[in-house]
Amino acid sequence: MENKRKAGLLVPVASLPGGHGVGDFGADCFDLIDSLAEGGFTLWQILPLNPLGYGHSPYQPFSSFAMDELYVDLFELSQRGLLKSVPPFEDGIKGKVSYEKSREYKLPLLHKAYEAEMEKDPHCLDKFMKDHPWIKDFAAFMMFKRIDSRSWDHWVPENRDWIKKRTPFRGEKRKAYLFEVWLQMTLYRQWDAVHSYANKKGIKIIGDIPFYVGHDSCDVWANQDTFLLDPETHQPSFIAGVPPDYFSATGQRWGNPIYDWDKLKATKYFFIIDRIAQNAKIYDIIRLDHFRAFDTYWKIPASCPTAIDGQWIEAPGYELFDELLKEYPDIDIIAEDLGDLRPQVLTLRDHYHFPGMIVVEFTFDDDAIAHKPGYDEANAVCYIGTHDNATARGYYLSLTPEKQAEWRKALDEHDCRDNDVVDALISYCLNKPANAAILCAQDLLGLGDEARINVPGIVDDINWTWRMDSLTELKKRIVALKEKIKASNRL
Repeated sequence: MENKRKAGLLVPVASLPGGHGVGDFGADCFDLIDSLAEGGFTLWQILPLNPLGYGHSPYQPFSSFAMDELYVDLFELSQRGLLKSVPPFEDGIKGKVSYEKSREYKLPLLHKAYEAEMEKDPHCLDKFMKDHPWIKDFAAFMMFKRIDSRSWDHWVPENRDWIKKRTPFRGEKRKAYLFEVWLQMTLYRQWDAVHSYANKKGIKIIGDIPFYVGHDSCDVWANQDTFLLDPETHQPSFIAGVPPDYFSATGQRWGNPIYDWDKLKATKYFFIIDRIAQNAKIYDIIRLDHFRAFDTYWKIPASCPTAIDGQWIEAPGYELFDELLKEYPDIDIIAEDLGDLRPQVLTLRDHYHFPGMIVVEFTFDDDAIAHKPGYDEANAVCYIGTHDNATARGYYLSLTPEKQAEWRKALDEHDCRDNDVVDALISYCLNKPANAAILCAQDLLGLGDEARINVPGIVDDINWTWRMDSLTELKKRIVALKEKIKASNRL
C-alpha cells in the first residue's frame, strides 16, 4: 500500500440496506461511496463477493472467480429496459440478510431479464466468455448445482464427470448454461460501475481472498488434481483448519481440501496466482486471508472430528510470491497475519514489504507491541476489530469491571477522552502509527454484539446476516468523523 496515511471503512456489500432483503450493487453502494469521500475516507473494505456456499459464508464459496447473483441490482436492469417493473419485496427480516427469500424473489426476475437481453442481442455474451475463460466451467457447475444442490461428488456420474470431456450443451441445457454466463456478465458489469465510481471519488476498494477454497466448488471440481482428494470418493483426504486458539478449545475444523503443493509447483502455482491476479482486477488492494498458511498450514486428517489432531506443514511461500510478483509486480497486498505465529511468517511478510494487521481488541493491553523484534507498526493496517471479532462495544462490555476501568484510564492517557468508550477507541485506532486505519460500520454506529458479523467456527442462522435497514445514520457518522480523520493526519 502507499505510504500516505489513510482511513477506511469495513462494511460488506450484503450488509447494505438494499431493496430486496440483501445489499446489492445498486444505489446504496454509490451513496456510501459519496459519504466516504465527503468524510475523508479513502478505503472501503468488503468481504468476498463470490457465490455463497455452506452456511452463507463468503469463505466457503462455489467459485473464486464468480460473484453471487444476490448482488444484482434489479433497478438497473429495469432502467435498461430488461424488466418492465420491479415488484416490491415483502418477506425481509428487519436488520438481517434474507438469503433464501431474496434468492427466491430475484431468480425469476433475473431469468426474465436474461431472456429480454438475449432477444435484443443473441451475441451479447461472446466477449465476456472470451475475456473470462473461467466462466465456461463455472456456468456448467452452477447449472448442475441448480439441478442437484448436493456437493458435486454426489451428482449423477454424467454431471459429476462432465468436467473430464466438457461436452457442449444443446437445447434447454444450452439455454440454462448461458443464463449462468449472463448472470456473471451482469454482475461484473454492475460491479465495474461501482468500482469505477469509487476510484473517481478517490476511494480504493479492498477485497478479501480466502487462502483455501471450498470442496463443493467449481474450483475443486474443475481442478481435482490440484487438491489432495480420494480418487474413488472425490472427498478430501486431508482438510484445513487451525489448532486450538483464542476462538476455540478444539481448534477450527474448516473442512476445506488441502492443496497438492507438488502439483502446484509443477504448474508454477498457476491456480493460486490466477485467483489472486483475477481478484486484483476487480479490487484495488487484496487482503490475503490466513496469510500464515503461505508459510505453514495446519493439515488435519479428514477422519478427525476436531482440529486438535493435525500437523504444521511448510508451504513454498517464497517461491509462490516470487512467481506472482514477477508476473504481476504492481499487485497491492495486505497480509492477514493474526494469531499465534512463528517468526518465519513475519519474515515472509516483511520480505515482500506486505503490510500486516493490528487488531486493537487483541493488542490494546500490550501497547508495547511495536517494540517487538521485526515488527513495523507503521507498515500495517489497524482495526479495532474485524468481521471475525466482537464489535467494539460488545468486546468492551465482555471485559470485567476492573479491566474496563483500566481501558478507560489508558484511553485518557492516550488523549482519547471521548465520553463514549467506542468513540475513544475510534480515536485511538485512527491515531495509531499504522499507515491505514480501518473502522467497522457497526462501531461507527455504536452497536453491540447483536451486530456482530461472524463468530468463527459456528454455523447458524445468525453469522453473516447483519444488515442495516438504512444508511442515514451511518452516513452522518462517516461525515462527522472528518475532523478526527484530519487530526490523525489521514486526510
